[in-house]
Amino acid sequence: MDMDRTALRRPATAHPREASRGRFVVRSIAPADHEALADFYAGLSEDARTARFHGASAGIADRLTDVFCGPDHVHREGLVAEAVGVTGPPLIIGHLCLEPVSDIEVEMAIAVTDAWQHQGVGRSLLRDAIAWARAHRIARMVASMRWSDPAILGLVRSSGCPMTFTGRDEGVLDAVLDVGPPAVRAA
Repeated sequence: MDMDRTALRRPATAHPREASRGRFVVRSIAPADHEALADFYAGLSEDARTARFHGASAGIADRLTDVFCGPDHVHREGLVAEAVGVTGPPLIIGHLCLEPVSDIEVEMAIAVTDAWQHQGVGRSLLRDAIAWARAHRIARMVASMRWSDPAILGLVRSSGCPMTFTGRDEGVLDAVLDVGPPAVRAA
């Protein structure tokens, strides 16, 4: 039921944000986003899917959608950007996931639908991800990307965080964002 799905969605983490294409909110992902997230990935262009997954993909399988929609919001997080004012089911226009690598490091992956690229959606997702990482005592976020992708390189550089790049193989590099020292745990 649509009412049940809406009730299960987590609230937006911020007020609606403006872009030339319209308004959007960034919020934590929820299990009720399963269908909308699958639609989002199926609707990406081949170039956008290749940039996100470093290879050709027609979308994501149900099992991966379940994983993306089921973070515990403590160790793993998922954020979505959702268009505001759209009739019908939620319209996800961006997705960012954070997967733990260690107690103080997460791997980050991001995708924004083609029509909403260069509208501040990726930057908003990244800003909220950095805030989440800092609140959860994460010191570093690692983003694997193709060295030939200027959009993602520009996005991570716009974070304002100190970063280093490490080369990998086959044209892929890792951007390591230093989001700050992990907070000291209270005694």
